[in-house]
Amino acid sequence: MVAGCGGKKHDPAYYEAKIDSLRKAEQMKQLRKIKQEAGIYDDPVEQFFDTLHVRPLPIQSAGANIGRLAHFSTLPKSLVSRFGYPLDVPLRMVPLPRWHNYRVVMLAEGPDSIAPLLSLVTLDASYQPIDQLVIYEQKAEERGDDMVMKFNDYYITSDYEITLMFAFLRKDSNNPILESTRRYVINGDGYFDEVVVDF
Repeated sequence: MVAGCGGKKHDPAYYEAKIDSLRKAEQMKQLRKIKQEAGIYDDPVEQFFDTLHVRPLPIQSAGANIGRLAHFSTLPKSLVSRFGYPLDVPLRMVPLPRWHNYRVVMLAEGPDSIAPLLSLVTLDASYQPIDQLVIYEQKAEERGDDMVMKFNDYYITSDYEITLMFAFLRKDSNNPILESTRRYVINGDGYFDEVVVDF
């Protein structure tokens, strides 16, 4: 009957090995927790992330004034290349709430003296980047005989619906002109997917 139902009979040693394996996994988990509470880490990446304060959602664009958003921490040189940047690029970061099994961080690229380029980056359980989405950028562009400042504002909801609004500002005006709006979500694989904007 058991064989007919697809069941499999194992000897007691099999079950003892299974229980022993579960006990060891639980002991390792407890040891890791105790070490973390004592400030001892096996992985410098994990240690760095554990020192950061998560910035809650929602988030509304603060333009180039990222100090209004959160306290960004300078990324150690040893971690800069992990995000695909040359070592001489100044990077700051703030973690955001997790999205399902993925970590999400906001990266600020560039020195304090200029408007930063802001990106959202999704990370896997090993802190490896999965995908990156630029959410704020500011740059001058020549249009005919006129120079304009192009930029985009953003809004991120508590369930990671990311709306980007692309606009430009003429040098003789204080009123930005909206050109387009795009919306993104994080899919089940940790990538940013564009969705149709419905107003």
